[in-house]
Amino acid sequence: MDEIHAVHPRGDFKNDFLQACYEGLKHRPETTNGTVNSDLLEHFIPGFQRKTTVERILGAPWPS
Repeated sequence: MDEIHAVHPRGDFKNDFLQACYEGLKHRPETTNGTVNSDLLEHFIPGFQRKTTVERILGAPWPS
C-alpha cells in the first residue's frame, strides 16, 4: 500500500469526492429526494431543506 500511495497519493480525497458529487447535483436539487444526495446538498447549500415524504404526499395535486 505504501508503494502505491507513493506513486498515487490520495490527496484530499474525502473533500474532493464530496465536492465532485455536489457539483453534479447543485443544479438539480429536486432530484435528490429520498437519497443520500440530499445529505450532500444540505452540507454544501446553506439553508437547503429537503422536502419530506410526508410533505410530498400532502402537497400532491390529487384531492385524496
